[in-house]
Amino acid sequence: AAAVLAGDRIRHGSRLALAVAAVFFCGMFCWSSHEITDIAAEDRGSPNIVERATAPAAAWLKSGIDALPLDDYGSNALIKALVTGDQSDVPEDVKAAFRDSGASHILALSGMHLAIIYLILTKVLAVLGQSRKADIARFSIILASTLFYSIMTGSSPSIIRAFLFILLRETALLAGRKARPVNILCFALTVQCALDPGVITSASFQLSYLAMCGIYFLYPFLRDLYPAPVPVLKKVWDSAAMSIACQAFTGPLAWVLFGSAPIYFIITNLIAIPLTSALMPVALGAVFLDRAGICPEFLIRGINWCCEFTVWCLEVICTL
Repeated sequence: AAAVLAGDRIRHGSRLALAVAAVFFCGMFCWSSHEITDIAAEDRGSPNIVERATAPAAAWLKSGIDALPLDDYGSNALIKALVTGDQSDVPEDVKAAFRDSGASHILALSGMHLAIIYLILTKVLAVLGQSRKADIARFSIILASTLFYSIMTGSSPSIIRAFLFILLRETALLAGRKARPVNILCFALTVQCALDPGVITSASFQLSYLAMCGIYFLYPFLRDLYPAPVPVLKKVWDSAAMSIACQAFTGPLAWVLFGSAPIYFIITNLIAIPLTSALMPVALGAVFLDRAGICPEFLIRGINWCCEFTVWCLEVICTL
């Protein structure tokens, strides 16, 4: 009995020591990250070493997209905006169509774009199997790829939010723990605010986390309201429920910040999100094939049609 009691005391003391150490290192992390942020702010005009390392890849990707032999250069500019976040060449009428129809979050690089890349990587890397080595390899490839993409595209607050979500989810899965969405949201929010306290004033940061709150707290309730036996109708309802949940949380803030709110956002998202989600990976594949000189013509025609059809649908929605 004495030995058991002594063991309990040792375990209790160890847990207390770990808790104190965790609080201390968390405080040191927040303090040091705040100091680093202040130092970086003094020279914000010049890119850091990481940004300089990813600049050649970003330039190669942008030039590859510009080189795609599409019928209208506006389609090249649209793809470049979707993949890299560079909207400098997007025609003003296309920007207006995305903005007025409620699809500006699609044109502006956001966490949704990184989530699409994450889903693609997850599907592709599923061929590695379920062994421990395969899990470690999958974890390493996913994190390296998403981190590189985040830095290459400018590390906006919403992109960093999405990367933190991916990092925490993949870490939990690798450790054999259940990836609880609410825990991931709260932990990522804490870490991002610790890394850059000033980010809390960013509209991108606020809208990104509000959208995730809608997905985590409201979307499951709306999704279960329509238990459709038809798979196609169920998918349509799930997409509509996702749009409603996000808009319910982000709409009031968007109204305050921008003075407008899209009326037909459900129709917009049901059309634009599937089209652009398919367009991004196909266009990336076309860039690599075009660089190798083996890009088939039907693929170019399909990309061109998809771009034109997306813009046409949004322009029609704007006239409703």
